[in-house]
Amino acid sequence: MKPRRLAILAALTTLTPVTCWAQDASNKIVTSEHTYALTKVADGLENPWGLDWLPNKQILVTERAGRMRIVSPDGKVSEPLTGLPEITSESRDGLLDVAVSPAFAKDKAIFFAYSKKDGKSRWLEVASAHLEGSALKDVKTIFSSGVKVEKDQGFGSRIRFDRDGNLVISVGDHAAKDNAQNPSNALGSIIRIKPDGTPANKNPGGKLHPAIFAYGFKNPQGLTIDPKGNIWAVDHGGMGGDEINRVEKGKNYGWPTRAFGGGNAPGAEKGGDFVEPFFTWGASPVMAPSGLEIYTGKDFPNWTGDLFTGSLTQGTLVRVMLSKSGSVIGTENIIDTKLGRIREVRQGPDGHLYVLNDESKGGIYRIDPVK
Repeated sequence: MKPRRLAILAALTTLTPVTCWAQDASNKIVTSEHTYALTKVADGLENPWGLDWLPNKQILVTERAGRMRIVSPDGKVSEPLTGLPEITSESRDGLLDVAVSPAFAKDKAIFFAYSKKDGKSRWLEVASAHLEGSALKDVKTIFSSGVKVEKDQGFGSRIRFDRDGNLVISVGDHAAKDNAQNPSNALGSIIRIKPDGTPANKNPGGKLHPAIFAYGFKNPQGLTIDPKGNIWAVDHGGMGGDEINRVEKGKNYGWPTRAFGGGNAPGAEKGGDFVEPFFTWGASPVMAPSGLEIYTGKDFPNWTGDLFTGSLTQGTLVRVMLSKSGSVIGTENIIDTKLGRIREVRQGPDGHLYVLNDESKGGIYRIDPVK
């Protein structure tokens, strides 16, 4: 078992930026390290969930109700794209993440995650499609979670590409926690598949479902891959106990047998070869982290290599500061401006950080440097 990092928590200092409101449409935020502005890129989106960039600087964005739109560089939001499959959207399910193929200029491929429903049963599917103008063509299901549940939550559903061109996808336990320790299905796991849906090469295999890369997760709604190719994920705890994990091949991250928060004292469950979280907020506060990014841009040099995640409950964008050796040395609220539920954070092609707020009148926001 890896060394426990809970001792870090007692030493962390949460730094809150001093916020002042500029007279223009941007919100100027000042910290001891950087001054930046929160700029609205696009609004009028209903519960936006995921976004990615097309080669022409347009943004492809999903709305949980089952719509996908294109946002132009000047912020104009398109009509919904046509050709999406039937998508169930009630309380917390629906159209979730989207990812643009790294070879989009040649293959026109996109990939998206969404929930399906048959009667009272729900499950997660991931599909591929070709984007032609304002329409999706050749839609194909490339992954299905298989296990059907009644609850409309806990789908995970972030999609990223690794350096080998595989899709890395976070799959929640569908609010049926025993799934996360069942190696025969892919619920409660991080999976790796090829664009055609077949298992990626060098997955652990053995007793595990062939798509699984790592397992023992509850509801990982944030996923990123660092410049060295390492996979990182955030995960929800039961009641508190939210985590950031560095995801390693074949490892078991403990849910629900080993968890933090909600009365589950660290070390209360003995036995099992579980990986401890890289970082946890402990029993309080409840963060419900969503979205995850590692900053590699040039405009904010003091942020380089740090982790950024949104909070659905606190309405903040949190910077998790890392030392040169890679250990956590503190946290800082980068956005704390009543945007509501921060659903996603991504670094754009321009090197700036973008966030989505999952609200009925949601939008896309960018963090710009102010000199």
